[in-house]
Amino acid sequence: MARLCIRVAPNAHPTDPTLTPLRTQPGDVVAVVEDGHVFSAGERTSGEYRIIDVPGVAEAALTHLIEHVTDAEGDLARVRRLTLNAAVLGVGPWKNRITATKAQIDSITVTRAL
Repeated sequence: MARLCIRVAPNAHPTDPTLTPLRTQPGDVVAVVEDGHVFSAGERTSGEYRIIDVPGVAEAALTHLIEHVTDAEGDLARVRRLTLNAAVLGVGPWKNRITATKAQIDSITVTRAL
């Protein structure tokens, strides 16, 4: 089973807004790890992240969620190419969800605009 750590709180750069795209934003998957990984107390309780287990799915099947975007020179342009729809994560059945199927994750995955 894979576990996803998803940013749910805003994460603007504190002094340079042009650097904000280089930081994870709400809906971005911060980490994809195997079942049994224990996230730190800060990750679990800070209110900045949410952990969702994806039973029966290997970590490798979800690593596309942590791919980044580079510019023509090969420099980091955006920290994540894909994101989970943050508006959906905060309402309805997703609001308190701690497990999901791969199909459910895929259904709220969107390509982040540059």
